[in-house]
Amino acid sequence: MRTRDPEYPAAVETAVEILRERARQGQTITYGELSAELAAQGFDSVPPHRGVMTYLLKDVCLHHNEDGRAPMLSAIVVNKASREPSDQFSGLARSLPFSRSANWSWRDEQQQVFAQHREP
Repeated sequence: MRTRDPEYPAAVETAVEILRERARQGQTITYGELSAELAAQGFDSVPPHRGVMTYLLKDVCLHHNEDGRAPMLSAIVVNKASREPSDQFSGLARSLPFSRSANWSWRDEQQQVFAQHREP
């Protein structure tokens, strides 16, 4: 899949829903699990590393968050071994429109995502 593919926007929407559900449960998800869940819902061309996953997760963060102020939803997507987001995530957090501060940490962002989506 490429970002110009007609089904790409639907893949972003599906990823947002998958991540919101995990956030409601207060759980992280690995890149591989996200890739597998997308495949199960018909988006079988989003491999867990690099390529389109990087763009997909950026677009997930921008979903209804054009000014970048809301918590970055992809903060809960982690590497299976390290249980931390990829280096690309930190780079994204410091770029526009997110512009997180120098003392920002992905753990804080993750907690904000959980707090935003937690079941009342």
